[in-house]
Amino acid sequence: MTPKKYFFEIWDRIKTETDISTFSQLAEIVETTHQYVSRKKAKDEFPVSWAYVIERKYGLLTGWIMTGQGPKRLDEQKGDLGFYEELEEWARETGQSKNTQWMRNQIESFFPMFKEWKKRRDEGGENNSGIPSSKVA
Repeated sequence: MTPKKYFFEIWDRIKTETDISTFSQLAEIVETTHQYVSRKKAKDEFPVSWAYVIERKYGLLTGWIMTGQGPKRLDEQKGDLGFYEELEEWARETGQSKNTQWMRNQIESFFPMFKEWKKRRDEGGENNSGIPSSKVA
């Protein structure tokens, strides 16, 4: 799927809210090469999958990273959309960490549309997690 555009607007949000300050650091965190980051920068594209990695590491929401709109952090988000994070925290605290992947697989197996939605979101597809397809930042 096509990555979202507006690389520098997204990059500014990331630099402001994290300790990431160089493209080399970004490349390391999202597990790619500095050259690939440079290619994406030149095309003005920022893959949603990179925003998701930053969400997981820094607690920023992918939607906010990509658009600058909505809640910025997981703790500002309303509802129970941080279920996996809560599950993982519970598993660590209770010594049940071996079971979290099994539980995740069970949820995705029971709700196949959730798995498809998650795949589209991670790949930057349309109609995912409320991320507008037009420039909003």
